Amino acid sequence: MQSLIAQYALGAVVITGAATDLQRGKIPNWLTLPAMAAGLVINAVAGLGLGPAVWGMLAGLAVYFVFFAVGFRGAGDGKLMGAVGAFVGWPHIATVMVVVALVGGVAAVAVAWRRGTLTEVVRGAGGLLADMLRLRWREVKEQSDFRRAPGLLRMPHGPVIAAGTLMFLLLFPR
Repeated sequence: MQSLIAQYALGAVVITGAATDLQRGKIPNWLTLPAMAAGLVINAVAGLGLGPAVWGMLAGLAVYFVFFAVGFRGAGDGKLMGAVGAFVGWPHIATVMVVVALVGGVAAVAVAWRRGTLTEVVRGAGGLLADMLRLRWREVKEQSDFRRAPGLLRMPHGPVIAAGTLMFLLLFPR
């Protein structure tokens, strides 16, 4: 992503996505779908080129589709990451996803610690990881559905995507 226009547009998209996710618990299509198109057009005209932008968008969508399919994330999170991928392109979307994962991990630990549930969350994450490594997808899905129950520890992912993306833009300028 060479263009300052692309950087500012992406910043506006992820901040808007974070705000709507915090307010409504959803990231709307009216934001993510045009953002994907804008990222592709901007990169085709004045950026990385259309190929890397398409591959970045598809990578973001694919990884987050898996998270959606097993119940870890909502569809809006995946479409927002697809938009991020359209702006940053391939292979930079991989770096963004690593930064987002690190930010999400720190945020999850902080929220769990603040609510006094850190030990329970770490135990649950260990069990979930063990099921994933053993390819026990039904158990993973059941645990994911259980964790979405009202009153349990929940954290919107839009702000995490926004924070990770903004950190990427600041730490890895091009």
